[in-house]
Amino acid sequence: MNEYGKALVLDSSYMARSIISTERAFVIFYKGNAQIIAEHDESFGLVNKDIDIKKPSIIKVETYVDVHNKVSLNRENIYKRDNFECVYCGCSDKRTLTLDHVIPQSKGGPNTWDNLVTACKPCNGEKADLSLAEYGKDIPQPKRPHYLMLMKKVEYDIPEEWKDFLYF
Repeated sequence: MNEYGKALVLDSSYMARSIISTERAFVIFYKGNAQIIAEHDESFGLVNKDIDIKKPSIIKVETYVDVHNKVSLNRENIYKRDNFECVYCGCSDKRTLTLDHVIPQSKGGPNTWDNLVTACKPCNGEKADLSLAEYGKDIPQPKRPHYLMLMKKVEYDIPEEWKDFLYF
């Protein structure tokens, strides 16, 4: 993903709501449904070289968006929540990361936010179907993250101008 390929969407209260492509952000602005708050240094590649349209970095829609975004329970989002690190040993080698059930599936552990954590293959194999008490290691209680917390953990560098809206 090119560093100028995404735009942050704010609602009328300046709350970050989503990250979309710069093309989509420009269309929303062009239709009159948003204003551009900040632009990237890069311009769109247009056929007419006399026209210079900068890619939007942050847009603000004119209405308050009252949504309760739920974060999908999937491998990528669990890795993001756990900072791509094994909760048992802190290993951050992405090639060895797996999902571990805090309460093992063999003992009735569900596939839920509070029962799934990121673990490296060696720790996951060592823990096997043991409970945390049997395994002898404490970990922070896993929870469903707020969507804004995961939005902060995008896979590309966060543009400097976004940080005021994503870090509080």
